[in-house]
Amino acid sequence: MAEKAGLSHSVLASEEKRVDDLPFNPQQKYRASLISFNKDKKQIYFIGAPEIILKSSTKVLKLKTEKQITSLDKSEIEKQIDSLSVNAMRIIALAYKDVDSKTNDISDNCLEGLVYVGIVGIIDPPREEVNEAIEKAQQAGIRVIIVTGDHRNTAFAIAKKIGLKIKENRGYPDVLTEEELLKMDDKKFFDAVKNVNIFARLTPHMKLRIADCLQKEGNVIAMTGDGVNDAPALKKADIGIAMGVIGTDVARESAKIVLADDNFATIINAIEEGRIVFANTKQTSFFLITTNFAEQLTLIASLVGGLPLPLSATQILWLNLVSDTGPGLGLAVEPGHDKISENRPKNPKEDIITKEVLPFSIFISVCMVVLSIGVFLYHVKYSLEKARAATFIAMSMTQFFNSLNMRSLKKSVFSIGLFSNKYFNWFLLGSFILMVAVIYVPFIAGLFGFDYIDIWEFLILCVLSSSVLWAGEIYKMIRKKGN
Repeated sequence: MAEKAGLSHSVLASEEKRVDDLPFNPQQKYRASLISFNKDKKQIYFIGAPEIILKSSTKVLKLKTEKQITSLDKSEIEKQIDSLSVNAMRIIALAYKDVDSKTNDISDNCLEGLVYVGIVGIIDPPREEVNEAIEKAQQAGIRVIIVTGDHRNTAFAIAKKIGLKIKENRGYPDVLTEEELLKMDDKKFFDAVKNVNIFARLTPHMKLRIADCLQKEGNVIAMTGDGVNDAPALKKADIGIAMGVIGTDVARESAKIVLADDNFATIINAIEEGRIVFANTKQTSFFLITTNFAEQLTLIASLVGGLPLPLSATQILWLNLVSDTGPGLGLAVEPGHDKISENRPKNPKEDIITKEVLPFSIFISVCMVVLSIGVFLYHVKYSLEKARAATFIAMSMTQFFNSLNMRSLKKSVFSIGLFSNKYFNWFLLGSFILMVAVIYVPFIAGLFGFDYIDIWEFLILCVLSSSVLWAGEIYKMIRKKGN
């Protein structure tokens, strides 16, 4: 600010010498520096929270003259503070006091008898993408809370500017300060934290208490911070997020995640990407469980029915290693098909396989088993080798078609686009080519014990196997209507 006013650092340094310094402390909310002008004159400069500085001021500097501060002066200053803070500015008050020339350090009780100089408004405008990120977060069931050491008006103005939901329920103030929170008993404090989304003039201890309160309610807490004082809260949070550009080393070391761009929108994008990863893990696991369950059920049904095994051990191994792995890898890189608002936050204890998807798994598995047993019974009258070849084709193709089902557990594969995941298509094509090679390359077919399958018969088996896809589409449609 001095440089903006035309005062160079070299000029100031030649006139003033810093003798002692009292660093900013979130409890005291001010900083003080002992300055020496010459042997006969020393002053302490103060910068800090306006309410703290103003409360300790007995004089005010007007036209380079110190005058006794009046209640009218204080009322006018408070109006100035409110005027700046409602425009989302951070407010710093400036003051000084004369001290004895023999003073060489700053005492603990120095904050008295100050001469009030003025206030400075600093604005750090929100990035353009923050509003959209806040909206996405709130739609996705993520509660965004401001916990800050800034003035209450500043916090409220910023919250409105970025579109933050001010409070959860009526009957609570828009903003709560630490002074107000300290007057509450545990029950009222707990209730206030559940319903108010803006907290101002907080110390690190209060930030920690709020985080602890939210965790006891069963919430997963992500806390952002950049300063040394944020370190306890960053450690306490389930996910501490430090600023990588302006953050201190202490903050970065205390956090689990460091933001390289200091952008709130990056956090929301990461949450969205995390939900995609979780969904892909769930769909891939579901696919592997369903296909393996169908294989085992087919073998068990054959044994119970007194039939020969429809597949040999080598053939089953191929199904598990090739027919399952290719589509499984493709499902693992499936892009997200839902908006973040369509997926609510997950319970941290939620399993990959839930009761919600079990009916689908059983339904598809039964379809695969019925088709495989039917194909085996039809062909076994010719030879066991031909029957196993036909069953192998049916089992492989049903797995391929089932992988299309698993690209989304809620939406039709035709609505998300058959070719929207090029990696999946390449993996699926590779597995299909390998399956065809096993059936039609004589040397390989001989190793697996397969008899020849006519090309028209192969195409018929492929069409029959597609019934798994149609069954899955019908199941999703009925389930969607039911919801």
